[in-house]
Amino acid sequence: MNDAARSAKQNIREGYRRDTLGEFIRSIKISMASFDELEGDIDDCYEDGLITKEKYNEIKDLMGKTQYQILTYLNKHRTQHTEFYGSTTISHRNAV
Repeated sequence: MNDAARSAKQNIREGYRRDTLGEFIRSIKISMASFDELEGDIDDCYEDGLITKEKYNEIKDLMGKTQYQILTYLNKHRTQHTEFYGSTTISHRNAV
């Protein structure tokens, strides 16, 4: 779980330091895969009884808000820079 969380953050940081917007956008998309892995780990923790339903709901709420912000950011740039995206709107499932 720690690796997935760190990977999501590090991919964004590394991409931000790249030379082009396209590389930065790609790094954000890659970070979404790590974020998905972390979400699966959290689901497993709840299913295995390692966290309470209250804590699970709190974490899932934060993750949903984070995903919303990331996808909003990507879609904002998609409308401005179609050369990196094509013509489709980015959703949670086609971000990577």
